[in-house]
Formats: sequence, C-alpha cells, structure tokens
Amino acid sequence: MKKFSEIKEFIGKGRKYNLQMSSSPMENLEQYDCVLILTDHSSYDYRRIVSESQLLVDTRNATRGIENIKVVRC
Repeated sequence: MKKFSEIKEFIGKGRKYNLQMSSSPMENLEQYDCVLILTDHSSYDYRRIVSESQLLVDTRNATRGIENIKVVRC
C-alpha cells in the first residue's frame, strides 16, 4: 500500500491556495466497514466505489443517481 506522500496524481488547486491536492487510490474498499465521501471530485468512479464498499456515507451528494441500499446520504 502506498503512503500518502507517495501519491503523485494531481487534482488541482484549492480555492485560495495552491494546495496540490492528490487523489487517493481506491483499492480494497471492501476491507473497510464504512467509506466516507467528504468532498466530490470528478476523477473518482463513484459507481465502482459504491459497488465495492460495504457501507458508504455520502455527505456531498456525489452518488446522486446511484440507487443502492449501501448508500447513506446526509
């Protein structure tokens, strides 16, 4: 498993600062009890994330249009 500091994929700038945010790899999601979506990015495959997660809590409505009993929207 890669360390966060080893992730090189660049997403973009923050609103006020050049934060050089990185996209975390979505691997082995089924091993987690719950996956949280705290921000939505177009680079993620949300259908795949939903299908591979045991439980998913979406705080940003990133999974809109995806109907699945595992998704909790708040």
